[in-house]
Formats: sequence, structure tokens, C-alpha cells
Amino acid sequence: MLARQTILKRVMIVVTAVLSIVAQADAAVYTWKDKNGTTHFTDDRTKVPQAYRNKPLLKDRITPAELPSLEKKDESKAESKSLPKKNKAKESDEESLTVAQRSAIQATTNFLKEDILRYEKYYDWPPSRSKYRLLKEAVANATSAKQALLQTISLHDLPLFKDVTEFLQASIAEDEKAQKIRPTTITSTRQTQALINRLKRETGQENHFLKKLTAVLNSPE
Repeated sequence: MLARQTILKRVMIVVTAVLSIVAQADAAVYTWKDKNGTTHFTDDRTKVPQAYRNKPLLKDRITPAELPSLEKKDESKAESKSLPKKNKAKESDEESLTVAQRSAIQATTNFLKEDILRYEKYYDWPPSRSKYRLLKEAVANATSAKQALLQTISLHDLPLFKDVTEFLQASIAEDEKAQKIRPTTITSTRQTQALINRLKRETGQENHFLKKLTAVLNSPE
């Protein structure tokens, strides 16, 4: 009787061991990576796409219960790869300014402040040929300053200077046209007013640039 019980116990141990091995085999997890680089997991070999079924990789020590967390983790990696990387070249100017660049910005703001006030005293004068002549002289002096500033900021490849450069180039071209005009007594009033209108429009642009550049200079380094 005792011998029979001993044999039964041994048989049960063997059966348990076999069942454990079978269960572990059934819990095997297959993994494959598709053409988009996404890794997939499954415990059912038949779910592996035919193109990847010849040599699916068997992941050891992974149970079906772990599949959801593995798949979620893999999806997170795929999403992070799909997100566009931050373009360091587009970082804000104030975060990457050199001493020379800040100096160029300061020179630009100094010019703008001076140029905004340059013509105001002439605006209320009565129309005359002498008024137009004095405005032309003031414009000529400003043209030289604009050309010098244009050379300074052209040394710095900053997006911040793009609009300022275009403004200076257009303004210099208009200044050169104004120097070629020789008003007569009849036309001086119209030509003077046209010049004043152009200078006032430019003042509006200069105030916009000045506000933007000042904000950059005042931002913490």
C-alpha cells in the first residue's frame, strides 16, 4: 500500500513538471518589427504576419500578461520617434546672441532712435523750396548712416536682422531717388509733401523694429 502511494506521488510530480513545461511553451511570446520600425508582440504564432513568420524571434521569460505593457511601451517609443525634433537653428535670438551680435543690435536701436527724430522739426514748416532742400540734406546724412549700419548687420546671420536689412535697402533706394529731384516753385509743395509722407511711413516701421530689438536686448542672457 505504501509503495503504491509512493509511486502515485512520483507520477504526480512528473505530470506536474510536464504540464509546467507545456504551459511555459504555450506562454511563449513572438515579436517582430514591421517596415515602419514598430515592434509587435503576440503569444499566438498564427498572428505573426506571413512575411515575418519564417524566423520570428522568441522572447524568453515573457508571459502573455506582460504583453499589454510591452505593446504600450513600444507604441510610446514609436510616437516619440515620429515627433519632429526641435530645430536648434530656430532657437530664439536672445538665447544664442554673441557679444558682437548684441553690439550690432544695440547699434541698430541707436540708429533707429536717432532717425525717428531726425525729420520731425521740419514737418510743421510752411511749404517752400528751402524746406525741401533742408529735408534732402537730412535724408542724405541719414543715407550714409543707413549704408554703414547695413554693412554692420550684414556680418551677422540673424533672422532678427532680415526685415531690418530689407527696410534699409528699400529706404536707401528711395533716398537716392529723392536726391535726383530738383523741385521748382510750382512743384516744390507736392514733392515736399510726398517726401514727408514717405518719411512718416518709414518712422512707423522703425518704431516697430525698435520695439522688437529693445525687447531682445532687455531679455535675460
